[in-house]
Amino acid sequence: MSRSDVLRGRGWPCSRRVLSGAGAAVVLAALLPAGWGPASAQPPQQPRALEPADRTGKVMGVVQGRLQVRITNTGDLWLVGTQPQATIEVVGTASRELLAPKQFVQCAVEIDDLGKVTQPVDKVTFPGGGTPAVTAAGLDVSDPKARRPAGKRPPGSYIVSGFIKSADDESIVVQIGRERFEIPVPADAELEVRTSNLGVVNVGDDVELEGEYVQRGQLMATSVKVSLANPLQPPQKGKKRGPAAP
Repeated sequence: MSRSDVLRGRGWPCSRRVLSGAGAAVVLAALLPAGWGPASAQPPQQPRALEPADRTGKVMGVVQGRLQVRITNTGDLWLVGTQPQATIEVVGTASRELLAPKQFVQCAVEIDDLGKVTQPVDKVTFPGGGTPAVTAAGLDVSDPKARRPAGKRPPGSYIVSGFIKSADDESIVVQIGRERFEIPVPADAELEVRTSNLGVVNVGDDVELEGEYVQRGQLMATSVKVSLANPLQPPQKGKKRGPAAP
C-alpha cells in the first residue's frame, strides 16, 4: 500500500467512509466499555395512594387555593391540591351573624295555601350557592321535577333555597323570583355549613384526605373533607369569605 493510498483513505478497514453517519456510532458503541455513554432513560414514577394512617390532619394554611396540612400520624407538612373531579366537603356550624343579605340558604318549611311560612325552622343550611327554587320536601333539589312554582303549590312541606334579601333578630326574608318568604329563625335553630368552598377553611380545622402522590409531601387529592373548628363568621370588608355564591 502506497503513501498516497493511505492519504486518500484507501486500504484502511476504518476509512473516513466507513466511520461516517450511523456506521460510526455502531463502531464506537462496540469499542466503548459497558456502562459508558448516556444513561438509559428512567421510567416515570407511578403515583402512590396515600396510606390510611396518613389521611387525617390539621389545616396549617391556605396557599394559592391549596391546603397546607400537618399529618396527625407523622407530623409531616403536606401541600394538598385537588384533582379536577375531586369530592370536596366542608362541614360545620355558622354564627348568627352569617344570617345576612346575599347569603344563599336552604330551609325546610311549612307553607300554607297563601304561600306563607307557618312555623319557625329548626335548621338553616349554608350550601355555598345554588339555584333559587321552592322544591318538594324529600326530593332532590337539583331535580327539575321537584320544583313547585307559585300558583301550583298546595299547602305542605317544602325546601326553600335562595338568597337572603333581609334579616333581623327573629327572621330572614328569602327572595325567589317575585316571591318573598319570611322565615322565622329562633335563637336555638341549627345553623349548618355544608359546602364545597375551600375558601372558608381556617388554620386549625380538621381534615380527612384521600388521593395520590409521586413525591411525599405533595398530594393530589381525590377527596377532601374539612370539619370547621369554629363557627363560620361573616366575611371581613374587602375579603371574599363565607359560603355565599358570588
